[in-house]
Amino acid sequence: MAIALLALGALLAQSDEPSRPAVTAGEAVVLLALATALFAASIWAQRRIQRDIDAKFYRLERFMQAFGQTQGMLRSLDGRIVFWGIGAERLYGYSEKEALGKDGVELLHTRCPTSLEEIKSALARDGEWQGELTRRHKDGREIHIISKWSQNRSEAGEPEVTIEVSNDITSIKQAERQLHQTNALLRTILETAPGLIYAKDMEGRIILANATTLDLIGRPWSDVEGRTDMEFLGSKSQAGAVMANDRRIMDQARTEEFEEVISHEGHHPRIWSSTKAPLRDADGKVIGLVGVSVEITERKRIEERLQLMVNELNHRVKNTLATVKAIASQTLRGGDPIVRQNLERRLMALAAAHDVLTRENWEGADIDDVVTGALAPFGEGGEDYRFAVSGPSLRLRPRAALALAMGLHELTTNALKYGALSTHNGQVAINWQIVEGAKPLLRLTWTESGGPPVVAPSRRGFGVRLIERSLAQDLGGKASVIFDQPAGIIGTMEAPLADVAVPAVATPFVQMGAR
Repeated sequence: MAIALLALGALLAQSDEPSRPAVTAGEAVVLLALATALFAASIWAQRRIQRDIDAKFYRLERFMQAFGQTQGMLRSLDGRIVFWGIGAERLYGYSEKEALGKDGVELLHTRCPTSLEEIKSALARDGEWQGELTRRHKDGREIHIISKWSQNRSEAGEPEVTIEVSNDITSIKQAERQLHQTNALLRTILETAPGLIYAKDMEGRIILANATTLDLIGRPWSDVEGRTDMEFLGSKSQAGAVMANDRRIMDQARTEEFEEVISHEGHHPRIWSSTKAPLRDADGKVIGLVGVSVEITERKRIEERLQLMVNELNHRVKNTLATVKAIASQTLRGGDPIVRQNLERRLMALAAAHDVLTRENWEGADIDDVVTGALAPFGEGGEDYRFAVSGPSLRLRPRAALALAMGLHELTTNALKYGALSTHNGQVAINWQIVEGAKPLLRLTWTESGGPPVVAPSRRGFGVRLIERSLAQDLGGKASVIFDQPAGIIGTMEAPLADVAVPAVATPFVQMGAR
């Protein structure tokens, strides 16, 4: 533009020289217009260049702002940090002032999967490198990151700066470590557990089995994986029973315990106590089942032998009671008939309580059965039944059941002779309840009504002494008989619930799968 103006000025100057032809006005206008156009074009070009420069600076500023939010940095060719954003500060704990100008590898105690020289060679060769690094936070804790390094080059192709963009994967590495430890623990449990541990899908196909399970099946994992019990168990009936149990667990989506019979063909049945639960996915949907089975064959044999011994003992005790009753009857034949009758009835009450316990394998007896058995000789119910019995369901220990049966027998005998049962309109109410408290109590009350007026005797008879002393001692509590009621006797028995009641136990296993 300047050259054009100089040329125009020279032409105008030449027009003043008399020896040369002057520039016409038209030519001058053309030249001036040309100069103006060139000047305008120059201004427009400068503005466009400035806009491009401004736009590039704006994009660069935006890039630096965005890059600063990432967990990255810029390093010079000698490894010193030249840019350190807020993202890097949050990740490593160092401020921009603390980081700028420092060697990035040394500041962060960087540990690489390979040597730093190899990483630099990869950068020079490929222009980038990516891998996992271990670094140290300012507070000393270890940080795991996945990092990508790229070299930014000049227009001449010379490297200028290394751009590093990182992502914190510390939580992922910790989760992987915990998962590895959990898997190692599970493998140890699977390989050392004495019982069978297995998992199956919804179709009953084996998806996991420990060594004990494979030993029972007698096949390697390659022959078991993805197959059902029907395909490798020798007994099809046993396999069908096992698969039916599995299907019930998955369909009902609940955990169950039961006994199963699983054995090799031609061998004695082996009994297993199995606990099976539904296997669920992350959304809670049932996708199969997991199970643990422990062999109890020997325990069942011992239980059967013990049961035979208990049955034999019960038979002998029953015979002994019958023999004692016969001996007492013969011995007292010529004596007082009332004494003989009382002794026989007491022996019968003892035998009735014994029968209740025998039916329950001497593990305890329901209080309803004990009361019903003690009252059985005095009526079978119906309109003429003289007893009103009420109370919650409760299972008594054997000693408490025998003591209660004998106590009720004595009270009933006394009521027949002197109390409410000696008249046609007399009634007896028997009620028991649990008294809550720091130490819950079982309280049983015998209340007579409609009988003749009673007064306290001058001396305590055998039956009353049996109740107030022996019964109280056997129950570990106290018992009393009150005679000064006009309508009849009131008897009370009270004992700590923990001493007389059987603790709640699991329901006995149901055996399934037997041939």
